[in-house]
This record gives sequence, C-alpha cells and structure tokens, in this order.
Amino acid sequence: MKYEIIWSKDAGDELAEIISYIKYNTGKITAEKIYLKIMNEIKRASENAAGRRIAPLLKKIGINYIHQLNINPWIIYYKTEKNKMEIISIIDGRRNLEEILYKKILDRKMT
Repeated sequence: MKYEIIWSKDAGDELAEIISYIKYNTGKITAEKIYLKIMNEIKRASENAAGRRIAPLLKKIGINYIHQLNINPWIIYYKTEKNKMEIISIIDGRRNLEEILYKKILDRKMT
C-alpha cells in the first residue's frame, strides 16, 4: 500500500535549512543531489511506511507509533495514519539525538 506523503511545517523547515546549509557550504549541485536523494528515499519508504522501523529512542520512552528512516547522516521521523505518512522531523544524526528529541517532545512536535 502506498501512503500519501504529508510534511509538517517543522519537517519542511528542517529540510529547507539542511539544503540551504549544504548549498552554502558545498554548492548548488551537491544540495540538489542530496535533496533528490532524501525525497526519493522518502517516496520509496511510503510504499510500506507502516511496516518500517519504530524509532528506538522514542520506543524506549513509550512512544511506539513514530517510525524512523535513516538516510545517512539524517534521520527522518514520521508517523502513519490510515493511508498517510506524515514527515514530522528531519534531524542530523551527528547531533545529540536524545536532547533534540526530548525538546521536541516537550514542545509537542513529536506527538
């Protein structure tokens, strides 16, 4: 079953920041390649979104409905409902994930 991909405002903003940073530091061509890579991986994941890995760090604290898609070095967090796959966050995996996720949970951006 293919899921409709929906982007939260936060995830869209995070993707824009990532691509802008890459464009500024390594150039437009690299930024476009990475953007396409991320979008293609998300599209591919949407074909079996509910069957993918539950986010381990969130599962530890009892959040069992947020999935994780790794596109090295970024981690895409999303949830599914009916035939929709909502992208809720994109985080650089080289950062302190526990701290970032904890803040997002407190700000109610991961629920």
